[in-house]
Amino acid sequence: MEQTIGTTELRQRLTDVLHAVQEERATYIVATFERSQAALVNLEEYRQFRAFKQEREAFFDWLDQTAARNATHNLNLSDKEVLAIIEEARADVRAQLG
Repeated sequence: MEQTIGTTELRQRLTDVLHAVQEERATYIVATFERSQAALVNLEEYRQFRAFKQEREAFFDWLDQTAARNATHNLNLSDKEVLAIIEEARADVRAQLG
């Protein structure tokens, strides 16, 4: 459950809010003057998000490196050869999906 809470109310209810975040996995959006400024989330969910973000960044780094290596390797391919490779990859995917 996500709730918006103002900073004044947060100061008054800090213990209750932290308990809800920790025990009930509640999420609070902290707002000042009706503008969202921050989020309070369960620590385990935050750590999972950070791990996901790091894995995602590592994947895209690998993808960029692979694309760069393939770009030089594929530089001399004709359009017909590229299309044949693409069609072969599509057929492989279709075969794997059944």
